[in-house]
Amino acid sequence: MNIYVNQIQKKPDFRSALYAGDIFLNTDLQAAKDMCAFARECISAAFGGETNHQSLHTTMPVADFVERVAKLKGEFTNSRHSKELIRNFILDIGEKPELYILDVPRIRVVPHYNYLHAGVSYAYKPHRDTWYGGVACQINTWMPVHTIAPDQTMMINPGYFSVPVKNTSRDWSLSDWMTVQRPLAQTNITEETRPHPVPLEEIASASEIRVAANSGEILIFSGSHLHGTVPNYTNQTRFSVDFRLMHLDDLRFKRGAVNVDSAAKDVESGYKDYFHASDFSSFQGIDK
Repeated sequence: MNIYVNQIQKKPDFRSALYAGDIFLNTDLQAAKDMCAFARECISAAFGGETNHQSLHTTMPVADFVERVAKLKGEFTNSRHSKELIRNFILDIGEKPELYILDVPRIRVVPHYNYLHAGVSYAYKPHRDTWYGGVACQINTWMPVHTIAPDQTMMINPGYFSVPVKNTSRDWSLSDWMTVQRPLAQTNITEETRPHPVPLEEIASASEIRVAANSGEILIFSGSHLHGTVPNYTNQTRFSVDFRLMHLDDLRFKRGAVNVDSAAKDVESGYKDYFHASDFSSFQGIDK
C-alpha cells in the first residue's frame, strides 16, 4: 500500500492504484477548499449567530443540537452547489465529469462521544462501504472542515484491505436502510438502534492510519478499505465532508477492488441516489 501526496493529477492510472489499496492525500485542490468554505457557510446558517461551532455541544441541549444538525445535513447534501463543487473536483484532478457518476456529498458532525454518538452523529464502527452496498469501483473522499488532531479524525486500516473480516453484511439491507432506517436518524439520540453492518471479530489497530489534516486537505481512497470513526473525546466537535465517485466504464465492466468479505445483496438499490457528474441528471443504471 502506498500513499501519494499531491500526485493524483500526475498519475493517469490513479484509479487502478486506488483499487489496489493505495491512498492519495491532496492538500492543494481548489474545489476541496471551496467545498469546506461552503460547509462553513452552511454550518453558520444552521446554528444562527453562534461563531464557535466546534464548542456548541458544551452549551446546547442535545435535542436542539440534533435538530440543527439534521437541518444542516439536509441542506448541504441537497444543494446544487455541492454537486457543482464535486464536478469542479473532477476537473481539478484532470478528469472528465461526463465519465463519472456521484453520490451526494455528506457533512458529518462528530461531537464529544459522551454527548452524542448515535443518529445524526453516528460513530461508524470499522467497516467497508461495500458492506453497506457500495460498488467495487467506489472512490471515497474525506476532508475535515477545520484543522483536526489524530484523536478527532477518521481511521483507515490498510492492513485489512485484502484480509477478510467476519461481518454482518449478509443480514443487512440497503433498500431497507434507504427507505426506513436513514429517515430515523433524528430519533436516535441516546443510542443507535438502527442496524448497521459491523465486524464480528476484533479489529487489530496496529496498522491504523489517522491523518490529522487541515481544512480542505482531502483523502482519496477505495471504498473497500476498512475505515471508521475515531471516537471523539476532545472538547471540539469535528465537522467533515465526504463524497463518492464511480467511473462509468469501471462500473459497466465490473472493475474495482477485489471483494474479500462483503455479502451485501441489493447493491443496485443505491443507484437511485447517484447523479451524472456532468449535468446532475439522475443515474438510471448501466445499460445491459
